[in-house]
Amino acid sequence: MRFKATTNSTLLEIIKTDLRFSSNTKARNYIKRGIIKVDGSVVKIPSAEIKSGQDIEVDEKAKTRKLEEKTKHNSFETIFEDKHFIAFIKPSGLLSVSTKQNKRKEKNFSDIVTKQYSMFNGAEKVLHPINRLDRKHSGIMLFAKDGVSDVEIRSKWEESKKRYYAFVDGIPKDDNGKLESHLKQNRIGRVYSAPKSDYGNLCSLDYRVMYKSEKHSLLKIDVISDRKNSISAQLSEANTPIVGDKDYKGELSPINRFGLHLFSLSFYHPFEKKDVEIKTPVPKPFKLYFKRNKVQSK
Repeated sequence: MRFKATTNSTLLEIIKTDLRFSSNTKARNYIKRGIIKVDGSVVKIPSAEIKSGQDIEVDEKAKTRKLEEKTKHNSFETIFEDKHFIAFIKPSGLLSVSTKQNKRKEKNFSDIVTKQYSMFNGAEKVLHPINRLDRKHSGIMLFAKDGVSDVEIRSKWEESKKRYYAFVDGIPKDDNGKLESHLKQNRIGRVYSAPKSDYGNLCSLDYRVMYKSEKHSLLKIDVISDRKNSISAQLSEANTPIVGDKDYKGELSPINRFGLHLFSLSFYHPFEKKDVEIKTPVPKPFKLYFKRNKVQSK
């Protein structure tokens, strides 16, 4: 965009008027981004005196470059990608997708990575989330790049396998083991063990102790069958609740985050006609804690 100043005034007044900014603050911040040129030179000073007839240009390419740089700096690493699917690591504390109850359109991971993907591809794209993670959890989130891929992968999604790292309070009696429970949900959404005769959902997991400290353990968990919050309920009932999981007797987290991370996701690829596994390493906060607390590896 290019135009000539029609009056002698400050750059702030000219930009505010010609670009129709609603306040001086917004116009001032726009100028400070370094995308305004006066007679071919970048000017970042809002109070700069401009004479009538001087050439003013908004450098759209610079605007795009700065946005790309900002996006790359704040971007989430792609850990898997092919023609049909793409996967990222969702951090703990961020909503996976927007919900119907989310009237204020709270920031969510799906929207963020969709904008990121669109920016890097130079066109508006739509990513379809295949799996979801609770706000507190971190780990792999897989997305389909189009509607057809979204439909195709769901045909065998129930056969997908998930593996987690669980940072827990306490140390299990055995370094390897299996937890099996019939779980039900009460009126407030809390999951608990019920007698087999009470028709609870059978949930089971295998675990292996990876690291130990005096008070905590890091477990590698293979989910065999589950339901929402089943891992939290089963670990709590085994007296090794997830750190930060206050709903299931977990103590305050020593790493300032919830202690569950989806590190492995295996699924049948409908186009490659084979099983695919996506894996991530142990999260740094988990590993650093045990490194600093005399880790005993298994």
